[in-house]
Amino acid sequence: MSEKEQEKGPEIVTEQEREIAQNALTEYKKKNYSACLQIINKLEDRNTDLKVVQNKAVVEYCKNDFKRTEQFQKHLTNICNQFQIKSGSLDDIDHCIVQYNQAVLLYHRKQYTAAQRIMEKVYKFIEPMDESLAKQVSLLAIELQLCLGQPDKALTLINYLENNLIYGGSIPLKGLDKNGKDRKIQLPPPKPISEEFKRKLLKYKIRCYIMNHSIKTALKDVQLLLKDKSNIEAMFMSANLEYMQGNFENAMKVLSSIPNDSLSYSDCGESSKILFYNNTGVIHYAMGKYNLACYYFQTALKEDIRICQNLQITDDNDKPLYTLGGSRYHELMYNLGISLLHAKKPTQAFDCLIIAVRRYHRNSRLWLRIAECCIMLHKETNEVDFEEQKNLLVEFVGSKEKRKVILVTNLSKDKKYSSESQSYAVPVPTLEFASLCLRNARALIPSDTAPPAPLFLIPGVTPPPPPPNPGPGPSNALRPDGVAALANAVLLASAYVSLCLGDYILALEHSKQLLSQPRLSEVHRLLGNLYAAECLVLLDKSAEALEHLDPEMIKNLSHHLEPDEETDRAADEDNLRTNPPEKWFPDNLQSACSVIQYNIAVVKTIRGQLDQAAVLLRQIWHNKKTSKVPAHIIMLFIYIELQLGHADVAKNLLRQYQYRITG
Repeated sequence: MSEKEQEKGPEIVTEQEREIAQNALTEYKKKNYSACLQIINKLEDRNTDLKVVQNKAVVEYCKNDFKRTEQFQKHLTNICNQFQIKSGSLDDIDHCIVQYNQAVLLYHRKQYTAAQRIMEKVYKFIEPMDESLAKQVSLLAIELQLCLGQPDKALTLINYLENNLIYGGSIPLKGLDKNGKDRKIQLPPPKPISEEFKRKLLKYKIRCYIMNHSIKTALKDVQLLLKDKSNIEAMFMSANLEYMQGNFENAMKVLSSIPNDSLSYSDCGESSKILFYNNTGVIHYAMGKYNLACYYFQTALKEDIRICQNLQITDDNDKPLYTLGGSRYHELMYNLGISLLHAKKPTQAFDCLIIAVRRYHRNSRLWLRIAECCIMLHKETNEVDFEEQKNLLVEFVGSKEKRKVILVTNLSKDKKYSSESQSYAVPVPTLEFASLCLRNARALIPSDTAPPAPLFLIPGVTPPPPPPNPGPGPSNALRPDGVAALANAVLLASAYVSLCLGDYILALEHSKQLLSQPRLSEVHRLLGNLYAAECLVLLDKSAEALEHLDPEMIKNLSHHLEPDEETDRAADEDNLRTNPPEKWFPDNLQSACSVIQYNIAVVKTIRGQLDQAAVLLRQIWHNKKTSKVPAHIIMLFIYIELQLGHADVAKNLLRQYQYRITG
């Protein structure tokens, strides 16, 4: 409702019309919408006045308890057509109110990108706006930036809002740094401002700090909100901060203290039960209790489905605005899929993540997770390659001195890729589909300079631009370290999948691209070199392969990126403890070195350097008591001894091995 309804119209505003408008505004502020609408109807002669027409539409919508949203949307569209208002070329401040209302509808439907496009045009008129409208526009702009994972931009808007609306624009614009820390600036006396508005700004600041991992700053500010014991949002924020610090038991205590009925979906579009079950699942996931996490996510899903089914009984026109986009179904499916993946249930995880990607199709990390489901189904773990094989001997042929031993042809139980003529774009958990997912993941890795690339849903065909979507959620926007780690993980998975599919040239390209990254974890460096070496061997370039097989190149088995100066400075703020326990094999440096030495022995065997290969294998076998060695070593040992003409040695090896396995 505009306070300046009487200032502009097709005709001169009479004193009587001015008084009617003021009375209508008074009733609107009291939320007495029926009386307000009756008063506005007295201005029916001004049906060509933009403010009168749009205020009538807004009051009717409020009178209906924010139901009949489609009807309100049609009214806004008709107003835009009647007064020739175009969001792409706003040239009048009065047009901003209609566009602001359009953005509010899009926000509640979770179409954040479309709402943001409108608000970018509206925000250009922020300075000449009425103060009340400017506050509402600013708060919506801040909310949209947070929904789109842009906390730094949100902090800039908060700073501008405080500077201009609270301190009258007399302090420097950069009063907050990117971590949300207040710089020491002598502030002028602030304008009077309501406590409710101050709390709103403080909540937004804390959300920005949490997304920026500025834990210390957020902890200090959240205590101000916790003075009000009934502040549910503050309690959820407090639990989140405890979780980020790795204090999982404290986080659970805070969550458990929140009443189950504190947030009702029918009243505010949020359910405290769903939030509790989801957050509890996230905490158990961080603790490495993946099956328990799955249970809580499934419970949250059931509650979300139950609420949505109850709402479906009523017509869409009878649903309040804040319930239209309130379902957490896709976000919960995402969380459930990730937990199932870690719980070694790739098929179920794949089904969940395919549902999630229909909504969050521009999330690079989500495409990577889907590819990882396919990879895990292909090969669940590489520990099997280090287990002693009991089925080494297949059968014996002949008798006495003419008896021959038939050995197994392949120790690996890896599933072979499909040779069926099936489109890569069919969403089934295969390596072929994984390669497509990884193409999408590479194309969508966040970049400050490159525009969003099209998705490769069908090889060779570029699809049209995607429709407005809720952004790359549901996960938070990645920080620079996260982007680098994601890019490395995508390249590594791409190399593995290409290698398994027999595309050795592409696998080698991905491996070399991975090894050329400026920052790399030691585990990624190890795998990148192993994949590159295998590709080179299969491309008959064994000499080049040896360059990638140096045991001295691996110093440890760290999963973390190499530190740089920037991360050292921010280490205090970024020290999150939310990642689940790392499980990877080989789990010690000696076993990793044995893998590299075994691969060197393979290359030397191919090159005919059998004596050198045999020496290496004896070194690996000697370390068997302190570390796990590849199971293939016995087969290579037997092959080398046979090639060297040591048939008796090969027989003894076979007898010893078979006796030790069978007893």
